[in-house]
Amino acid sequence: MATVTGTVTIEDPIGFHARPAGQIVKLVKDSGLEVRMGRVDGNLVKANSPLSLMAMKGKTGEQLNVEVDCDDEAQGQALIEQIQGSLKG
Repeated sequence: MATVTGTVTIEDPIGFHARPAGQIVKLVKDSGLEVRMGRVDGNLVKANSPLSLMAMKGKTGEQLNVEVDCDDEAQGQALIEQIQGSLKG
């Protein structure tokens, strides 16, 4: 299976907190795809756990890498765009 990669930016003024983490987990679970997120210079965590996502303690303006295991490039990019939408606040 191929991996689609992208970068998202935390735009919520509060940073990465429970609400966007929950929205991302729901998106990932609904997609049925394996998704990992993490700091640009750090390890990636599975995006199906709100606790793992919140443990990153992302700050407003910080960029995160996203990897989606998906053979359909358009589907993977669409999911990354939805994740970005969850980080707008």
